[in-house]
Amino acid sequence: MMRELKIVESIGSTVCEIPAIFGKYEYIKTLGKGSFAVVTLVKYIPDESLHACKVVSRDLLNKMNIFQRFEQEVRFMQNLHHPNIVQIEDVVYDKDYIYIVMEYCAKGDLFKQIVFYGPYPDENLRKTFRQIVEGLSYIHAHNIAHRDIKPENILLDENDVPKIADFGLCHATSPQKLLLTPCGSPFYAPPEIINNYKYDGKLSDTWSLGVVLYTMATGTLPWTENNQTKLFIQIENADFVIPSCLSPPVQSLIGEMLSIVPTNRPSMEQILENPWLSSDDDLEFLKPTSLSRKNRNVIAASMNDANMYRSVKRPIIIRPDHSKKNTSSMKITKLEPMDYLIRKVPPKIRKGPPLFKKAAVF
Repeated sequence: MMRELKIVESIGSTVCEIPAIFGKYEYIKTLGKGSFAVVTLVKYIPDESLHACKVVSRDLLNKMNIFQRFEQEVRFMQNLHHPNIVQIEDVVYDKDYIYIVMEYCAKGDLFKQIVFYGPYPDENLRKTFRQIVEGLSYIHAHNIAHRDIKPENILLDENDVPKIADFGLCHATSPQKLLLTPCGSPFYAPPEIINNYKYDGKLSDTWSLGVVLYTMATGTLPWTENNQTKLFIQIENADFVIPSCLSPPVQSLIGEMLSIVPTNRPSMEQILENPWLSSDDDLEFLKPTSLSRKNRNVIAASMNDANMYRSVKRPIIIRPDHSKKNTSSMKITKLEPMDYLIRKVPPKIRKGPPLFKKAAVF
């Protein structure tokens, strides 16, 4: 009797033997690993179409006591049907693994796209960002907060269509309900989460998406500090600089989305109504001459700060180094892959409300 071929993969300290063929799918290669799963590229044997497959270890789900969280993630994804959200196409089970078959996004994630190709040109930025907003608006319309919006969780298919992925931290929400669990990636987390305050999940997503917009437009994060303590202070104070080379509508939208006061941030519906995204006339709202006199004065008055800012070497978009001592307080288990951004923001005791500081523009 021929022995079944298995693919051996390690997830942390656990060795998993994944069948090369399961159901009507055949393993092709491994795309990545998470804390309890391996993401693979598989072929659907009947028509040879390609799909991504999240192979989840039942044993690890039980050991980590996250089976319920995983079931919630799958349930949310099965109920969300939108062209800008990664779709579940099939679910296969056996005694050892759960196979979540999803659409394959051949161009990887937005993070890699920015690292390899730099900032998005204005026209592409508007088109791509609008689609991301449409996907997140659909999620919010179903009273769900994603809570981990970042470039790594936005995938691109072969036609560069962005699709929101990774619903592991999503949570049902409502206008009257504030959330308590601080989660997400610190670089994309809003001040209220950094300070361990109760927060509105949807408005928290708005902030995170504002950081994504900034990163897409500039190729860098808004924050210049890598040290955890200094980084948190920057975020708490909304202490960032919006480059004047960005078109005025983009500058304005970033400033609105990264408002330190959550209730001042626009909803996804309001963002979709923004003239920059709703207008069909690309040239009209991208003209440099559309700067108001007030904006010109603000930019001129801040040129000294801008020159000083340019003299400081800005970090490229980076992932934190978990080996450094200043990240030891983060809630990361040994199974957490080192090449992923921090998932949990540690509680931080702080007296009084955060300082209110306007973002600078140069």
